[in-house]
Amino acid sequence: MFYFTFLGFLCIILDNVSSQATSGVVNGAFYLCLPTGTVCPTVGGGTNTIDPRIVTPTGTVTPNVCPAGSTPCFGTNTACGTRFITPNMTTPGSASFGAYPWQAYLRNATSAYAGSGVLISPYYVITAAHKVYLNVNTPTAVTVLMGVYNPVNLVNVQTSTVTRIAVHPSFVASTLINDIAVLQLTQPIVLGIYTNINTACLPAAGTTFVGQQCAVSGWGQSAFSIFDAPSNPQRQIFVSIVNYATCRASFAQANLLANNVDMYLDPNGEICAGGVAMIDACTQDGGAPLVCPSTTNVYSIAGLVIWGKNCGQQNVYGVYVSVPFYLAWIQSQMTTPAG
Repeated sequence: MFYFTFLGFLCIILDNVSSQATSGVVNGAFYLCLPTGTVCPTVGGGTNTIDPRIVTPTGTVTPNVCPAGSTPCFGTNTACGTRFITPNMTTPGSASFGAYPWQAYLRNATSAYAGSGVLISPYYVITAAHKVYLNVNTPTAVTVLMGVYNPVNLVNVQTSTVTRIAVHPSFVASTLINDIAVLQLTQPIVLGIYTNINTACLPAAGTTFVGQQCAVSGWGQSAFSIFDAPSNPQRQIFVSIVNYATCRASFAQANLLANNVDMYLDPNGEICAGGVAMIDACTQDGGAPLVCPSTTNVYSIAGLVIWGKNCGQQNVYGVYVSVPFYLAWIQSQMTTPAG
């Protein structure tokens, strides 16, 4: 992913205890099982909402929900789109640890790194459909890791397999039209435990982000012909969102899409950003979130990385799924699992 001389390294992902921890929900509270004796961490100076020795209103004791040798740590409610650190948000390059707590790191049966997504609730991640559509009938082959920063040193990471993949019914793999999918997780991501894990906010329907400078992060290639994904550590760039006419005019050039521009570029379901030399998302960044801040620095999801022409060319834009356009469909796929 991205820019000038930054190089990543092809690497094998190593598991640690936290990345394999069990999580769930009991009596309406989300918990993460950590080794017995662990001091339960919380973000923002909060406290655990429930003591691990749960007693229901009827006076009955809830059975131990964690495997032997582990104890439940209970999460807290966190506001979407908020960070629990003060990151470097001016310099493209390596991101700060915890700067993008909503970014999901995807694996599948054939790749230790298969792309990105974004956490929108404890049980749901959205991503580009082209990253997961081949696993619609084998969803458990896809694994979501939350909290990844350095792929070879997983610190405070939570992991879940996927139990259901909902691909947009009008997705076209050959042109990447309607390139969006919702992943339902097998076990929840527990919020309020670690400072490097949170949700991003879904935007209101019809929101336009044109003219805003927004952030893209990920672990993709550093250049179109440099096969160094996943990068180490996570990287970031900042791009401005342009209107459709500007984007179309660029891609209609003879050396880009020419007369095929309207076959690939969707004026409703896609947005464009970037166009600055050497500042761009790149191959293997598919599904990575494009997030935009409010005046109070609460981040909403404007888009998801889907395609481009080469990487980082001047006046050639990156193309993203327009998340506001698909808001109703996304919400229709979210049916909270019973706890």
